[in-house]
Amino acid sequence: MNANVGPALFVAALVAVLVAGYSLGSQRERSSSKAAPEAAAEAAAPAVAPAASGEPQAASFWQLNAEAREAAGTDTARQSELLEERLSELSGEQILDFEHTRHEMDRRAYTWDLWGAAYVIEDGCSDDCFRDFRAYLISLGPDSYEAALRDPDSLADVVEDAEEGNWENADDVAPDAYESATGKDFPEDGSDLSGDPSGEPWDDEDQDALVQRYPRLAERFR
Repeated sequence: MNANVGPALFVAALVAVLVAGYSLGSQRERSSSKAAPEAAAEAAAPAVAPAASGEPQAASFWQLNAEAREAAGTDTARQSELLEERLSELSGEQILDFEHTRHEMDRRAYTWDLWGAAYVIEDGCSDDCFRDFRAYLISLGPDSYEAALRDPDSLADVVEDAEEGNWENADDVAPDAYESATGKDFPEDGSDLSGDPSGEPWDDEDQDALVQRYPRLAERFR
């Protein structure tokens, strides 16, 4: 009696295990099948949708400057007028992007080396003079600008002094263009750069050292 019952119980238990395993496998397969399309959709979609923007990058910034300068015949004041007109045709967001790029160009040019170059050209250059000079330098375009960052003395080939180059009229025209385009006040802080310029300072009382530092500019403007 006991010998016959043992195998029967073993078979029943084995059947129960097989049935439970099949049921669990079916549930997992259905769950995996249901999740597969969702996983595929998530894989196909970008993690973060790229923001739509008409942001003018540096190339567009320089292109707008170049077009205005060419049309102005290198007249600095006229160049600023034309640049403001072109910016006024853009959206407020694009004008702000332009201003951010310009601010970065101004910040990069805020160096003792370039201030020394302006000092030699004008035989003295105050904070306001240096601000105007940086704006004028930007107006000359990317080639002259980048060359000046590497070697300020290279400006001897391209710059005019403050009077001839009309440095004061190399204006930051984005605020006025923004107000014309949007009818709103310019939302950015228009304050000048603060703090010390980057690089190695020079001694304005040591004229010989300045001449040695900028020999070509000194030869042309001194």
